[in-house]
Amino acid sequence: MSTAGFNIYTDGACSGNPGPGGWAAVIIQDDRAQEISGYEEKTTNQRMELRAAVEALRMVPPGSRVRLHSDSAYLVNCFNQGWMKKWQKNGWLTSKREPVENQDLWRELLELIEANTVEWIKVKGHSSDQLNRRCDDLARRAIEDKTADVLKNAPDDLAEDHKLTRDGIGTTEDVYQQGNITEKASQKNILKTGDRSGGKDQQVRRLGLLTGGGDCPGLNAVIRAVVKGATYTYNSEVVGFNNGFKGLVENDAALIDDLAVSGILNRGGTILGTSNRDNPFDFGPGGSPDYRETNKDRSADAINNLKEWGIECLVVIGGDGSLLLAHRFSELGVPIIGIPKTIDNDLPATDVTFGFDSAVTTATEAIDKIHTTAESHHRVMVVEVMGRHAGWIALQAGMAGGGDIILIPELPFEYEYIVEKIMERNRRGKKFSIIVVAEGAYPAGGEPSYQVKGDVKRLGGIGPAISREIENRTDMESRATVLGHLQRGGSPTSYDRVLATRFGVKAVELFQEEKYNEMVCLRGHNIESVSLKKAVSGTKRVDISSEQVRAALTVGTSFGCPI
Repeated sequence: MSTAGFNIYTDGACSGNPGPGGWAAVIIQDDRAQEISGYEEKTTNQRMELRAAVEALRMVPPGSRVRLHSDSAYLVNCFNQGWMKKWQKNGWLTSKREPVENQDLWRELLELIEANTVEWIKVKGHSSDQLNRRCDDLARRAIEDKTADVLKNAPDDLAEDHKLTRDGIGTTEDVYQQGNITEKASQKNILKTGDRSGGKDQQVRRLGLLTGGGDCPGLNAVIRAVVKGATYTYNSEVVGFNNGFKGLVENDAALIDDLAVSGILNRGGTILGTSNRDNPFDFGPGGSPDYRETNKDRSADAINNLKEWGIECLVVIGGDGSLLLAHRFSELGVPIIGIPKTIDNDLPATDVTFGFDSAVTTATEAIDKIHTTAESHHRVMVVEVMGRHAGWIALQAGMAGGGDIILIPELPFEYEYIVEKIMERNRRGKKFSIIVVAEGAYPAGGEPSYQVKGDVKRLGGIGPAISREIENRTDMESRATVLGHLQRGGSPTSYDRVLATRFGVKAVELFQEEKYNEMVCLRGHNIESVSLKKAVSGTKRVDISSEQVRAALTVGTSFGCPI
């Protein structure tokens, strides 16, 4: 082959990670085509993608002009974002000061790129691109046949496989016309990137985004981070679905640009709207406002809407219910990335969820205000906070607000212990008491309190019930305050703004790396990810033997039961 322009298509495949792997490339120049493929016994998919690019570039003479087409967003972005040169400058260490994996191939790839003029092009993948599909087939065949470094000249075979004539594969322009390559993609998926791409058109990837379940402070901060991260850094587009999964089913969606997220960092709620009643797998007309079963599975409609928008991955921001629905879609083949959101802080796979700190702050401020009126009137004030199955808000707000008694679902209480604590305080001259109770708390031998309205049954009412019982058992006045949705509203705290931003950025990074069916999480001080399946397994409840509970006991706080 001469040193004229080359078009190279690459792909890798791996059975297990690590496991047996194959790589392949199709190299096209003028009227000639070559296929190369190979096999490694124990490897990873990323290494096979890298190996395909390296082996293909080895085949072209130095000084060649190469258009390298790959369906690996990670590989393309490593080149387009200059990551390889950053690693080289950093001694082949990542930003976390960890050695770069597959360093041998990255080093060689960088040398081959510098010896040629290489333009990297992201293609949608073997599901829609003929030549990329050919590479995928060759890579998988290399695994099956356990062949290594197979090289063959096969323009006729290639033409036959693609139902192209020999003349049809004769020029680069003809290949673009018949191979469904990015230059001929529809305008819907092409974005003028201006100065950031040197004035060239690049194919734009799309991800979907929705907020599900109850609202909480920090949702807008996540939306902002996803949109800005995707558009500024990765040349991607974000499609927002309105009102949670309802919008996904009914195709109520629109592109979200930088202007749409301007100024929303400090705003509570969500600009996309949300719903905790709409289940695509059991969907009623216009949603399911009363939670009744409909036996109408609209999940296929939701998936078709994702395809219509050209969305490669759906980012779901939600709590246990929303993420469980997201997991069900992942089992149907939809690439999913989850972001944990709940003021209850009850998801086991992350140390903290955004929205929790804001809810605790709101509850603490309310307790501070109630404290003064309790002291003035010598009353027992009961503050009911949210927390269905886990008492994190009650525990932390109760400790921060100086609650004398904290009642949580993890520790069924007994009225005798509550009254004993109140009277003990009276004997020490404390003529008032503050009780902080989670909505899901319940007396020993009893069950949680519910409020029923029609067919809808909601937790709540335990605060007033405790207040009435205290008046019956003592000669003290008691009042109950139910904070309810106050805890969901208002501006997010600075902590939640930062955490939400970090979660959103990590979600975009996972999307670019095509690391799907994961949920972002906080582990210690680091933002990491965990499998979605693991993320939705179980509930994180307060550990009654924890240091935090012991600290509350040490300063005299009662939990309404013996510990």
